[in-house]
Amino acid sequence: MAYLLLYGPGWTQRWQIDDGQLDVVNAAITRLGHSETGRLPILDPGSGESTTLVVAWQHVAAAVVLGADHPEHADRPTPGSTGQYP
Repeated sequence: MAYLLLYGPGWTQRWQIDDGQLDVVNAAITRLGHSETGRLPILDPGSGESTTLVVAWQHVAAAVVLGADHPEHADRPTPGSTGQYP
């Protein structure tokens, strides 16, 4: 299970991402700050069904995907990391 966290001036949002859509969401957040609109596949928090989130990237200050299992990074050490998300 992974989550997309979006941050803007005075607001934050958290959306659950379907595991099969992680690559799409990771690619989309690279548009952060651009004057364009993106469509992200997320899970509806009420029903758990797939739906589309429309994001105006120019209004997003930061975006991150947390909780995703990235096997290509599993063997890398994280020296000095602390906290919930090392």
